[in-house]
Amino acid sequence: MSGLDATTGSVLENTSLVASPGHLKHTNVADADWDKSVRIIVLWIQITLGVIGGLIVITWLWINRRRKSRVNVLLIQVTSADLLVMVASLCQVIWEMMDRWWLAGDALCRIVKFYQSFTMLASSNMLVMLSFDRHQAIRSPLRDPPKVWKMALLCWSLAAVMSIPMFFLFHTTHIVNPESIFYNKTVCESVFRYRPISHRRAFLTFVAIIHVFVPCILICVCYTRIYLKVAQKAKESTSGVSSTKPGKVHLQSTSSSLPKAKIKTLKMTVVIASVFLLCGMPYHIMELLFNFWKHDYIPKVVTAIMGALPIANSVINPYIFLAFNVNYRCLKGVIRPKARRPYIESKTDNTPNSHGETTAVSIVKYSDISTDVDGCRHHQTNNGRKKRTYLAMTSISGAATYNTGRT
Repeated sequence: MSGLDATTGSVLENTSLVASPGHLKHTNVADADWDKSVRIIVLWIQITLGVIGGLIVITWLWINRRRKSRVNVLLIQVTSADLLVMVASLCQVIWEMMDRWWLAGDALCRIVKFYQSFTMLASSNMLVMLSFDRHQAIRSPLRDPPKVWKMALLCWSLAAVMSIPMFFLFHTTHIVNPESIFYNKTVCESVFRYRPISHRRAFLTFVAIIHVFVPCILICVCYTRIYLKVAQKAKESTSGVSSTKPGKVHLQSTSSSLPKAKIKTLKMTVVIASVFLLCGMPYHIMELLFNFWKHDYIPKVVTAIMGALPIANSVINPYIFLAFNVNYRCLKGVIRPKARRPYIESKTDNTPNSHGETTAVSIVKYSDISTDVDGCRHHQTNNGRKKRTYLAMTSISGAATYNTGRT
C-alpha cells in the first residue's frame, strides 16, 4: 500500500498509483473519510439554531436600544461574530453537499478559509473581551473602564492578523492519486498533503492553542478572580469583619445580595468555561488523533459529528446570554406582544342638559408600551408616567358610571 503514512511522514508523490480507487485503506490523513449525511445534518441543525438564537438576542438588544449599557454593546459584538460564524458554516455545508468539489477558483478558496478562521477567532476573542470587562467591573469598579469600541477593534484585529496564514496554507489542487477519496477532483485544502506529517502536526497544535486553550485559560482566569472577589465580600458581610486600609475607598454590599451574586457568578463561570471547552475540544482532539495516531480506526460517524462541532460554541452563546440576562416572561412578550392595556378615565360634562342635569362620561384609553432597563415591558400612560388605576362605582343623577382614581 502506498500513500502518506500518518506515522512515517513519507511523501505521497513518490509512491505508485493503484488503479482501483474506493477499495483501499486511506493512509493519507488528508483523505480521512466521514459520514457525509451525518455531517450535513449536524451542520444544518447548528446553523438553524445559531441563526434563531442570534436573531432573538438582536431583537432583545433592539428593544433595549435606549439603554446605554456596556454589556449590551458587548453583546452586539459577540452576537455579530457568532452570526458571521453561521455564514461561514453555510459556505461549509454547501461545499459538503457538493462532495467537497471546489469550483470557485484558488483565490476564493484562500479567502473562504481566511474568513472561516477569522470568524471563529473573533467569536472566541469576544468571549474573552466580555469576561475581561466583567472582571474589571468587579475587581476594579472605581477605575475608568476601557472604551468598548477599542476593545472590540482589538478583538477583530487580532482575529484578522492570526488568520492571515490561511492565505498561504490553503490552495486548490487536483487530486490524481486513485487512493484518495477525492480522486480526479479539484479540492480546496491545506498544503500539507504533500508535506512531511510533522508540518501538519505543528500547524494543528498551533491552531488548537490559539483557538481553544488560550481563550479558555483567559476566560477561566477572569471568572475565577471574579468569584474570589465576590466570595471575599460575602465572607466579610457574613462575619461582620472588613479588612480596610487607610486612604482607600471601599465598596460594601448587603449580606443578602452577595451570596446570590456569588452563586450566579459561579454558575456563569462553570457554564461559559465548560461550554467553551466542550464545544472546542472535540474537533481539535480528533485532528490531533488523526495526525499523531491512525485516523482509519476512528468511526466515520464520530468523525462527521466531531468535525462539525467547532461552530457549536457560537450556536450556544446566544442562549447562554439569554439565560443569564433576560426575564423570560418579558421575552415571551417580545415574541408575542400583548394587546395594550386599557384604563378608564372619567370626565364630567358640566353643561346641563334639557332636564338641568349634568352627566359623567367614562372614556376608555389605552396605555403605551415601553421597556425598562431589565428588558421587561411596562404599561405606561400616554404622557409617559407610570400609573396604577382602580375603578370605583358612583352614581350621578341616577346613572351608574365609572370613576377613575390614581395612586
